[in-house]
Amino acid sequence: MSNSDKDQVLIAGAGPGGLLLACELALAGVPCTVLERRTTPSVQSRATGLQARTLELLAMRGMAGDFMRAGHPHDHYRITVGRARIDLTQLDTEYQQLGICRQSVTEEIFERHARSHGARIERGVEVQAVSQTADGVTVRTSEGGTVRERRAGWLVGFDGSHSTVRTAAGIDFPGRSYPYNVMAGDVRLGRKPEDGMLVKVSKEGMVVAIDFGDGTWRMGAVDRRQPRDLDEPASLEELRDMITRVFGYDLHPYDPTYTARFRFHNRHATTYRKGRVLIGGDAAHVHPPLGAQGLNISCQDALNLGWKLAAVIRHGAPDSILDTYEQERRPIARRVLGATGRAMHMMMTPAPPLRLLRRLVVPTVTSLPVTHRFLAGQISNLSFAYPDGDRSGRGGLVGRRLPNTSVRHPGGEIRPLYDLFRSGRFVLLDQTGGAVPPVHQPWAKLVEAVEVELEGPPELAAHDLILSRPDGYCAWAGSREDAVGLGRALERWCGAPETPGVVALRT
Repeated sequence: MSNSDKDQVLIAGAGPGGLLLACELALAGVPCTVLERRTTPSVQSRATGLQARTLELLAMRGMAGDFMRAGHPHDHYRITVGRARIDLTQLDTEYQQLGICRQSVTEEIFERHARSHGARIERGVEVQAVSQTADGVTVRTSEGGTVRERRAGWLVGFDGSHSTVRTAAGIDFPGRSYPYNVMAGDVRLGRKPEDGMLVKVSKEGMVVAIDFGDGTWRMGAVDRRQPRDLDEPASLEELRDMITRVFGYDLHPYDPTYTARFRFHNRHATTYRKGRVLIGGDAAHVHPPLGAQGLNISCQDALNLGWKLAAVIRHGAPDSILDTYEQERRPIARRVLGATGRAMHMMMTPAPPLRLLRRLVVPTVTSLPVTHRFLAGQISNLSFAYPDGDRSGRGGLVGRRLPNTSVRHPGGEIRPLYDLFRSGRFVLLDQTGGAVPPVHQPWAKLVEAVEVELEGPPELAAHDLILSRPDGYCAWAGSREDAVGLGRALERWCGAPETPGVVALRT
């Protein structure tokens, strides 16, 4: 056995999801190692868009500033179907944008934070086989031609759509593949598109054009013609031809720094967990990249799973808490798969009646205030919420994201709410002025209780106490008299308290 015998979690895949999960586990003090088949960090741009909700989640861990400095914001989407537009400037968040940041930079930032908390990242390590017992997982790896076995308590696969972990665990991955020829390239352009965040649709196919802000553009082209062999080199000449046929004129792409050929899929794993093996990101769900959802759903999978796995390992939370990972994340993935599938059909249909319907429906839907707000909330992921499984909260707040409102402390200091979430613990927000009665059976190692006054939405001020999960979603909200309800919520998420006593409120 190797040094990773000391690991409590092995993570397959050093993409954004796997690295962010390592950040969360290491922050919670859980020894973990990321195993990556590639021998060096990727330099490819690949997935590029960070939605508002992902930026909020990263702000809770002090990372959003890194991405704001490294990225290039776009505050809307333009679709050349009746000049449709989805505006992000009205979103209820400080991140009213799609943040464009190359995946290589995203991985660099996540890896730096993961290592700073004590996580290990090992490259040139390929997972070959997996077996598990009631108390752990054995992973057989190939490392520079040497076969080794590693033992850990848990294994999480963020190893992509061709996931070895998913296959080894016996998890099916049903769905479909799209019959399109798809290419992408990062290029400079002799003639710029009419907008820096543009979805161009024509009877020939579709092109997504994204301005990186440094003179380089991501050009993704989808051709209705039959797909080519993925092993066939992706040439600048072919990409130029595809772009020209969709735009109707030549944009003169040149100086490519990245080109690739793809196949679009719409697939969803039948389960996210088999015993001590879990999967997330593209290993659990893949879909066309319309709306820049894949990277974000993967990161949000990691942030949902991380604190739950840490609670089980470090604090004896019930094993059943891991089942809520799939219960909460599967409906969101299903919604994204359904929406991107419908959008793909609408944008790529060759049938004249449907193309006419597209020209009528898309501008109408994006121009009506109600549907526009709905689309913006879905695309930004801000409207995603989790079910209140035991109905322990009141006022419709439970399961919803808490906005980054200002909080006033008793001494008068005002800080952003998300600053209180840096530790990755539960946060109990006490708005009683210190008048809350003793709360028995504390979970002091998992809960940081803070006396504050919340500014912002009235629905926040309506509750004496608000319990936030480590990922910034409301776990419980109620009055100072409902200590039983608070205790029930804590026991649900954190298990039995480690010591009897009182949860001390502190500023």
